[in-house]
Amino acid sequence: MSEPARALARRGATLALVALALVGCSPDDPSPAPTTSSPSPSDVDTDPVTAAVQIHDEDLTLEVGPVAVSDGVGVLRIAGPSDASLQTLLWDVSVSMRPGATGVRLVDLDQGTVTMPALTQSGDAVVSWAMSPGGPRTDAALAAAGDDTEVLYVAFAAPTTPTVDVLLPGGGGLVEQVPVTDAHDAGDLTVPPSEIREDPVATTPVARLDTYTEQADGQVRTRASATAVTVAVGSDVLFDVDSADLGPQADAALAAAAQQVGAYDGGTLAVVGHTDDVADDEYNQALSERRAQAVADRLRSLTDLGGFEVSVQGRGETEPATEGTSVEARALNRRVELVLTAQQGDAATAPAPAGALPETTGPTAAADAAVTIDSGNGVPVDVRVREVRRVGRYLVGSLEVSNTAGPDPASGAVFSTGAWDARGSFDAWLQYAATNVTLLRGDVRTYPVDYVATDVRRDPLADRQIDGPKVGRSTRVTVVWPDPGTDTVVVDSPTQTHEISGSIAVDLDTAPFRITDVPVTGSAGAARG
Repeated sequence: MSEPARALARRGATLALVALALVGCSPDDPSPAPTTSSPSPSDVDTDPVTAAVQIHDEDLTLEVGPVAVSDGVGVLRIAGPSDASLQTLLWDVSVSMRPGATGVRLVDLDQGTVTMPALTQSGDAVVSWAMSPGGPRTDAALAAAGDDTEVLYVAFAAPTTPTVDVLLPGGGGLVEQVPVTDAHDAGDLTVPPSEIREDPVATTPVARLDTYTEQADGQVRTRASATAVTVAVGSDVLFDVDSADLGPQADAALAAAAQQVGAYDGGTLAVVGHTDDVADDEYNQALSERRAQAVADRLRSLTDLGGFEVSVQGRGETEPATEGTSVEARALNRRVELVLTAQQGDAATAPAPAGALPETTGPTAAADAAVTIDSGNGVPVDVRVREVRRVGRYLVGSLEVSNTAGPDPASGAVFSTGAWDARGSFDAWLQYAATNVTLLRGDVRTYPVDYVATDVRRDPLADRQIDGPKVGRSTRVTVVWPDPGTDTVVVDSPTQTHEISGSIAVDLDTAPFRITDVPVTGSAGAARG
């Protein structure tokens, strides 16, 4: 087993122990998974895509594909050198405790979907591993590949397009245009799911990609899913305690919220008030209704709502944004939400206007220059943006983290918001994830896109297990953001703290930095065939 693979295996074992202590909480507002239909035969080349990648600081040349479809299931083939231990390099321990390519995803960045590995009825990922049952097709495939090649398989919902993009973990990045074909045309480049797992495929999870942005120092938080746009404005910036009268700071936050709404031509708009749990139910219900009405009245004077069917509602304390009774949790729960459902087929007519770029306390650089920051364990690393390219409706970024000073390996938590996602939900699996690499457009901060992975977890479409580079080595990190439609972007990592009680705040040790004027390659709206 290679040294990166051994390091990752140790990381996986540690995280597996952490998982045993997790207390799950449901992700907020999950987007419904899109339905999939059985693919029709594709008249495309079945040859794999050859990709030169770096995964957990190991340089590899992989064969990716094809995706061979049979009975509504697509089996992806990934092949590489036998001494690389691909089972470990492509492993996501949060999906399965057994090594295998569980960190691989199929993505459609035109439609905004991510497809996760198929599962058996007992919840096991349908991926090949050391104890796969095998069979005649597996024997033939291994013979065709040769002794120097390791071949892995992952089952997914069958793609409905002639090609699909494959997102590899560990900084491996996006491999585009992987062919999709019928299983009987793939020959020795596939095996049936029954030779991967003895138990049959029971579910093939597919999820919509959601976006999350913050504005006005985090007081305006916008979540955009496939079905609705929800703009949450913190009540503390709008009202005094126990009051429904808008305060002097309200207009700045409501103006930002109005710009989000004004980016759409029309639809339905629900203005919904929420409170914390301090007072009794009856009092909180009435207060939430009065606050929602005050916001709706002011919103009408800030933007044209003529195209919207507007309703005003109060929910009291019945729908908290987050669990807990800490000062921070209660502040998040005190809010007024603008829930916008656009007209059929309507998209934002233009990005909402943005204010001035906020100050940063970290080092700054421009374009392909590097910044030097603390990786989290006292070891400095150089960070640069390798590329940001436009794929469909999204941007795919690749960052490079280099350990040139040592003397020890760097921490893999360099881009993490700790054991919490960007929205404040606890998830110990995210301690080494790229959750804090954002884009700034003026004062609008955009976090990596995410999706509902399970009933209790929301995952970023970014590397979830970053392996800190050893001395003299570099590692890559992949992040996917929504496309702001600009020719350049600002990549920014802000400072983060998390309050866990009324008197205890955790410094998440995020090292701030900013890289401006990063060019975006690829054309907006370019067709991909």
